[in-house]
Amino acid sequence: MHHTDAELDRLEDLLSGLPAENEGMLLSEFDGFCAGLLVCPDMILPSEWLPLVWGDEVTASFTSLKEVQSATDLIMGHYNRVARSLTPPSTGYSPVFELDPIKSDTMWELWVTGFETAMALRPECWEAIVESGDEDAAASINLMVAMYQIDTGTSNLEDSAIDALSDQAPELIPGMVNSLNRWTKSRGAARPRPTAANFNASPQARHKPGRNDPCPCGSGRKYKKCCGGS
Repeated sequence: MHHTDAELDRLEDLLSGLPAENEGMLLSEFDGFCAGLLVCPDMILPSEWLPLVWGDEVTASFTSLKEVQSATDLIMGHYNRVARSLTPPSTGYSPVFELDPIKSDTMWELWVTGFETAMALRPECWEAIVESGDEDAAASINLMVAMYQIDTGTSNLEDSAIDALSDQAPELIPGMVNSLNRWTKSRGAARPRPTAANFNASPQARHKPGRNDPCPCGSGRKYKKCCGGS
């Protein structure tokens, strides 16, 4: 994935600086969320998913409309970087994981939480992939669910299997995302409204919304009545 440390640092500062009561996402969680949104067979608009990133109390988190727009730009910038990593000629997706500061282990759990949050927005789409007969794609979803169950303490696997999957998760996740991306792309022509990442073309640059378009902050109001009113 083509990103700079400075871009990720700014995004991490934004997300970690949100009030705890917002219950917004941290960087690794948001990266997994982006991956889930972009390999989903259905298009999910920012107006639906943005509130999940920074929490419900958006107005309490920012002191000006300029801050809202700056935060939106950072969030959409990373979303578009993930999209480009899943779009030819890119060779594939690379996740953003946290590192355990004490053990230096790769912490994959937060990333999986983000991906599962995206799956929960369109559960029927993921069920359709499992039922499609594509073994790689179905296995990727089943593994993702198994990892999430391990993280939430709801796994029925034997302890040895849990330990093995936990150890292998950081190496398995990129291939799982790329497998699901291939499945989605191969069926892109059948969908009338493909997203940037599951359409076989480069994602378009983000344009400033029109005055009567929905505001990108996710408020549900027209842009001219919200962030475009400044």
